[in-house]
Amino acid sequence: APPLAPSSQELDAPPGTAPPSHQDSLSPLDVFNLAANHSAPLPSVSQPAPSLPLSSIPSLSSPSIIATKTSIHHALTPSTVTVRDTQDKLDLELGGPSLGDETAPLFYQPGKRGFYSPRLSRPSEVRLNAFRNVGRLIGLCLLQNELCPLFLNRHVIKYILGRPVRFHDLAFFDPVIYESLRQLVVDAEKPGSDNATALQALDLTFSIDLCIEEGGGSIELINNGRDIEVTNVNIYQYVRKYAEYRMITAQEKALKKLREGLFDVIPAGSLDTLTAEDFRLLLNGVGDINVTTLIGYTSFNDESGESNDRLVTFKRWLWAVIEKMSPMEKQDLVYFWTGSPALPASEEGFQPMPSVTIRPADDSHLPSANTCISRLYIPLYSSKQILKSKLIMAIKTKNFGFV
Repeated sequence: APPLAPSSQELDAPPGTAPPSHQDSLSPLDVFNLAANHSAPLPSVSQPAPSLPLSSIPSLSSPSIIATKTSIHHALTPSTVTVRDTQDKLDLELGGPSLGDETAPLFYQPGKRGFYSPRLSRPSEVRLNAFRNVGRLIGLCLLQNELCPLFLNRHVIKYILGRPVRFHDLAFFDPVIYESLRQLVVDAEKPGSDNATALQALDLTFSIDLCIEEGGGSIELINNGRDIEVTNVNIYQYVRKYAEYRMITAQEKALKKLREGLFDVIPAGSLDTLTAEDFRLLLNGVGDINVTTLIGYTSFNDESGESNDRLVTFKRWLWAVIEKMSPMEKQDLVYFWTGSPALPASEEGFQPMPSVTIRPADDSHLPSANTCISRLYIPLYSSKQILKSKLIMAIKTKNFGFV
């Protein structure tokens, strides 16, 4: 496994970085959420761990440390989960069937909605092979210059690339817990007995409670961890072990299979020069649709037979409507147009380049698209308002078929 070795300086907030932006649309990704049993219904998406605002916590000498205690013990332990029951333990130990685990989603969202980590659950041969197949799909997307709708957490990408996974990667995995732990370290470093007393009052030990997606129950981060108190002296060891277990150890078998599957398709060493950010751009494209970039990619075909002045005016209407769309509407448009909700990282990623065909004047029909060739068909509407309403209606309907 990649080493996890943060220094004391590394525990400060990463400058100029933030967890990936919020995303609501999950429609292309649902296919990845099925486990081995394809007849199982699509699972509901787990919600981010709840947090407790610092302002709502009664102040002692260190409010941020109290917030840490609340976040760790309540955000990580759903009220319906304590430890696995006896039958589940027997099933796991004897290798017997556990249908709930076997058909669980392959991925879950530990923090930011729309970004996924593998969920090991019961590591049967079939389930591990499913992770390997997902890795192969990712490899095929990279090999064929296709965008993949599966947005992986940063530490997953770093593990695949063989990069060290560090404490700061927890900010992209679970930003609430990351901030609580970071503040805990900052407070523990401050001189004075009050902070040491506040940390001691939290009664933290080297054991943590896990949510069901990460195995459930309570585990020890080190030998006899339940009997070892977290202090100012060993706080760095605690946060390193905490981050390592939640991001790597709890799901390592699944992570290994993802990496194996990817390199079944991509030659070993071909990704050595990439950073995690480079890999994400190649795999997922640019989620923020830049209209200027889209204009540069797009060509027009005319089937309307109208004058050039009328066509120029219509093109201006089209780009003005797109420019004023919300970020989600722009993603919906590109998805309707090309079959992908994002733009590729470079011009070479479009195969073929996007185009718009202007059809004869007709205010009664909606725009249509041929995603195989990235072509959008739009009738020559009589006004900008009609163009806007018809285009929005078409991209929001999301009803696809052959025409």
